Amino acid sequence: MTIIWDQLIVENILLAGIIVGSIYLEQWGHRRSQIIEERKTKGRIIMYLADDLQKRLNFIDETHKYSDFKPFFTDMWDAIILAGKHALLPFELFQSLQRTYSWMKYYNSELDSRSDKALDEKVLRELLEDVRKSIIRSLNKLNETEKISNSTTDHEIGEETIDVTSNNIAKRIINQVKQELEV
Repeated sequence: MTIIWDQLIVENILLAGIIVGSIYLEQWGHRRSQIIEERKTKGRIIMYLADDLQKRLNFIDETHKYSDFKPFFTDMWDAIILAGKHALLPFELFQSLQRTYSWMKYYNSELDSRSDKALDEKVLRELLEDVRKSIIRSLNKLNETEKISNSTTDHEIGEETIDVTSNNIAKRIINQVKQELEV
């Protein structure tokens, strides 16, 4: 029984190639599924944030209309931060959103500190205007982020008009994210 070394070496090389190839394909498939899941999660987060910020603008309008000063709820933003999902967002967008929600928390702390005293409506209205400006900046940043992410794919970019006084920005962002999630 003589061993045919050439045949043995070729068979072992082929076996090693098959093993390495299958490991590579398994890792590639797993990483690909992670990327797809991260995109979907990012899309859902952006859709939620656009909707949440639009609701905050409506809340500010109602506050001005009825002079009923109530605190903002920021628990969902806190949940995004605690879950670590903020890392999926571009840094500039995260920074803008963090500033916006910080303005909301500052307004809440001012409202809490004045709860036992008479409310100075002028100060609270000025704070609400600062919050509104910050929300509009964040919505514009969300809109820019969606345009950038859509321009790297084969999807069409939404309308170029920006009307920050209405729901157009939030609706456009939500529609773009929904289109991406369907793909």
